[in-house]
Amino acid sequence: MPCNLNEISEQLNGILIGDGNVVITGVGSINAAREGEIAFVTDKNLNKLDQCNASAFIVPETTIIEFKVPVIKVKNPRLDFIRLIEMFSEKTKSSGVLSSEAIDPSVTLGCNVQIDEFAVIKEDVSIGDHTVISAHSFIGKNVTIGTNCLIHPNVTVLHDTFIGDNVIIHSGAVIGADGFGFEWDGKKQVKIPHIGNVIIFDDVEIGTNTTIDRGTIDSTTIGKGTKMDNLIQIGHNVQIGEHCIIAGTSAIGGSSKIGNRVIMAGGSAVINNITIGDSCVVLAKTMVTKNMPENSTVSGYTARSHKRQLRESAALSRLPQTIKKLNKKLDELSKTKEGAK
Repeated sequence: MPCNLNEISEQLNGILIGDGNVVITGVGSINAAREGEIAFVTDKNLNKLDQCNASAFIVPETTIIEFKVPVIKVKNPRLDFIRLIEMFSEKTKSSGVLSSEAIDPSVTLGCNVQIDEFAVIKEDVSIGDHTVISAHSFIGKNVTIGTNCLIHPNVTVLHDTFIGDNVIIHSGAVIGADGFGFEWDGKKQVKIPHIGNVIIFDDVEIGTNTTIDRGTIDSTTIGKGTKMDNLIQIGHNVQIGEHCIIAGTSAIGGSSKIGNRVIMAGGSAVINNITIGDSCVVLAKTMVTKNMPENSTVSGYTARSHKRQLRESAALSRLPQTIKKLNKKLDELSKTKEGAK
């Protein structure tokens, strides 16, 4: 819905400079914004302003340059631009229509629940108000799903899983499959039964094709507000804290404990039975093999202090030149000895 800049500035609690009656019909990037759209500006893209056709900008409150179009100054342009996108984007809302013919009679449904075609809802499932279960998803026995959740198409949620409120699960995710546990009996690998479950707390988002295994006996847990990217593997009995960020193709081995506000960059991995403290950062492609105290940052294979990793990498890069200098010194020393004879 179109808004003028006065309305947008009020919503963002920003400072408007310029004509507040300019009507904005959408948002755009600094590279592709068109007339009628608003874009956000950072110190990194100031050099692109002359080529931008946006009708207004969101800028940091510290910006002092003049603009040829109206601007709204805010404390955090990235965060306020997210809010702006939410103002102009269409949110998925439940239609309250039950289109599937595979809903067990024992299912408990809240108000205005939407269940799309070919979704399968098994016995004793409970689904909260305004939740959407999209087409071809499977919800197993005794699963609880909270209010305002969005389950995208082709999601599998297996038996006894508990999902809180405002959870988003993207297509292809599998929640509650058996963990990878076997014991050698001298002749073959014996499968360890997994009778635990998965608990996903409020405001979690789980990316496409991510898998979260159920606990062996207890629960695998994902803490409130944690956001998980695509293609992530979470092993059995893992406990992930609140407000963590886990980027794509990462993996966490069984029974590991991840603290609150931990960041795991793309392709990182944690072996089993590891504890990572609060507010740690695991940089991309890092293998964590030892416990990490809170506020640590590690990198490399295997993980070590990031500062140590940088020092060692720098030393290694200088090694060829160092060897060349050393050989030169050895040649000079050898010639000096021959001359002394």
